[in-house]
Amino acid sequence: MHNSSVYHRVKNYSDSSQFGIWIVILAMLLFPSLDVLAKLLAKTLSPVQISFLRVLCQALFFVVVMRKLPRLNYPIKLTLNLILCAIFMNTGIILMVWGLMYLPVANAIALFFVEPLLLMLLSSIILKEKSSPIRYLLAFIGLVGAMIVIRPNWQLYGWPAILPIGCALCFAIYLLIVRSTRSQVSTTQAQAYISLAGTVILGLVLLVGKSFDIPVLNWNKVVPADYSLILMLGFFATLTHWLMGKALTLNQANIVAPFRYLEIISATALGYLIFNDIPDLLTWIGTGIILSSGLLLMRLEKQEKQQ
Repeated sequence: MHNSSVYHRVKNYSDSSQFGIWIVILAMLLFPSLDVLAKLLAKTLSPVQISFLRVLCQALFFVVVMRKLPRLNYPIKLTLNLILCAIFMNTGIILMVWGLMYLPVANAIALFFVEPLLLMLLSSIILKEKSSPIRYLLAFIGLVGAMIVIRPNWQLYGWPAILPIGCALCFAIYLLIVRSTRSQVSTTQAQAYISLAGTVILGLVLLVGKSFDIPVLNWNKVVPADYSLILMLGFFATLTHWLMGKALTLNQANIVAPFRYLEIISATALGYLIFNDIPDLLTWIGTGIILSSGLLLMRLEKQEKQQ
């Protein structure tokens, strides 16, 4: 009887873990659509303005889905964690949108791929989630691929090439905090709270930008052609962040991290179809290294599950 109970618990855990992996795969394939929409909007709007409109729509979508405002009164520690999530997530978005004003979509996402390595390191140090040495080695190989990608981008675009890396650090910290709060608040409630907090924070940042006339923080006129793009941006932001948060409740951060590499597939396709961007040879080589390390990490994960 006891053995049967243990078997069912293990099976349920395995099924939920596998479901979490499929969720993160879907999220990763959809994430580049956010960058494409932001790049289109960046022709007329500022990075902070785009981020504000994105998180505002995201908050509205969550309120519509939940049919009520999210709970706002949490214990002090959890409240601080959720506010930190909003700060790091939106800072990361601003840095990526700022970078996309100069960089092709696939190149920016390739540089963002230092994030899984940072997430694995931070989760091991802070959350005490163990990773095998081979995982760190493969993640480091992926980082080498990212450095190969950054070389031609630095020569062509200069300092904006480091903005996606700053975004990667912010998102690694954001995902780490989300992971630490998974047992205290539901995914939907957490994402709704983070969206509302982000709306307030970015609204204050825009006021500061207006006062000091800082171009990156300015509020530019929104033309009618932008409305549909803004709504799509809010919808896909809501969906992808909910999927990512859900995946982190079903799997450890160091299991989810390798699947971030899948973004390059849809990023390259969308960049070519919409902007006619074709990555150069070094970018292809670096991206190939990143993809190879990601695929090997996935294979390793599958073998460990079978054992």
